[in-house]
Amino acid sequence: MKYALCLGLTPALQRTLVFDCLEVDEVNRARHVVESAAGKALNTARALATLGTPAQVAGFNGGETGRRVLGFLKAYGVEAGALTTVKAPTRICSTLIDRRAGTVTEVVEEAPAPGAVAVKRFVRENLERASGASILVISGTLPPFVADDFYAGFIRAAARAGISVVIDSHKAALVNALFERPLLAKLNVRELEATLREPMNTERRILRGMRDLMGMGARNVFVTQGGKPAYLLTPEGAWRYTPPETRQRVNPIGSGDCTTAGIAHALLKGKGLRAAIGYGLACGSANVETLTPADFDVGRVCALNRLGRCEPL
Repeated sequence: MKYALCLGLTPALQRTLVFDCLEVDEVNRARHVVESAAGKALNTARALATLGTPAQVAGFNGGETGRRVLGFLKAYGVEAGALTTVKAPTRICSTLIDRRAGTVTEVVEEAPAPGAVAVKRFVRENLERASGASILVISGTLPPFVADDFYAGFIRAAARAGISVVIDSHKAALVNALFERPLLAKLNVRELEATLREPMNTERRILRGMRDLMGMGARNVFVTQGGKPAYLLTPEGAWRYTPPETRQRVNPIGSGDCTTAGIAHALLKGKGLRAAIGYGLACGSANVETLTPADFDVGRVCALNRLGRCEPL
């Protein structure tokens, strides 16, 4: 069976710490600590595996933390053979959950530079994988050790093989990729603002910004706003999605990645783009109810998918 290739560069060992009350400039003792493998591409691959779609994840991975990441991926059912091994240890990122305040704070380490030789190996091996996948999902911003057009070659390789590409990125990494005409450009409203360098504080401005991205080459554009309405723009028209309401907000980290995974999964199942977007939002909402990224229940996704709304604009 073919696989979805989830391509990013900077995986992480994720530590999720739960506090009764998190106080700045004080000693804080966590009530609960959970470790997992994360990073945007890994979250997407884990969510795809949960949904039943075989997934490979590409990125730079190394050191003791990298070995722990590999162990988690094996447990998730994610194929880790596309990871490029490097000497530098994989970064650690931490999520701090304050139960009393209802806040979730993310502490992110920068990824170490893998070196020019490792980057060349990553490109060579994953260009081949991209042309053999069933869908290519690109996630994340680009670190400073690669050029702003780094993603473009992978999209070209997929396009030559007739493979659809979903890209979840922003700023120069996204703009340079749009010239290769990916099937779907996905980003949140803050990322849209950062990409176009203008406020997106009304529906009209958001849609205008989405049209700008289509003018740059995106075949379709999808913009999210957390629990607020999301928007899909295609050559046939525009739609407003109301995400399904969740029972509780436990941890929203990774919800955008789960949305991306749900879209890719639904497309591979033969769903049209509009239905795939709704299913992806259900995955993102289900993720909000869980403690660690991409650890949602598929039955819950199906229930939430029935609650979402879509209306033409």
